[in-house]
Amino acid sequence: MIINKKIIAREIQGETVLLNQENGDYFSLNGIGTEAYNCICEGMETEEIVNFLLNKYDVGYDTLKRDVVSLINKMQEKNILLDKQ
Repeated sequence: MIINKKIIAREIQGETVLLNQENGDYFSLNGIGTEAYNCICEGMETEEIVNFLLNKYDVGYDTLKRDVVSLINKMQEKNILLDKQ
C-alpha cells in the first residue's frame, strides 16, 4: 500500500489531518492512528505496523491488529491508501 499523492497531511498537537486535494475530503487520525500512518509512509506493511505499535503500547495483539486493519480499510475506502503499482 502507498499513500495517494493527492493527500496532504498536517500534524497538529499529536493528531494528523489528511486532506484529499482531488475531492476535498478530509480524514482525522488520533495519536496512535498518526503513528500507524507514519509507519505506512515509511513503507511498513500491516504486520510490521502491528509489531511496532505492540512495542510501544500496552494492548493485546488481536485488538491492535483488528484496529490497524480497520484503519487501513477506512483509508483505502477514502482513497488515502492505494495498492502498490
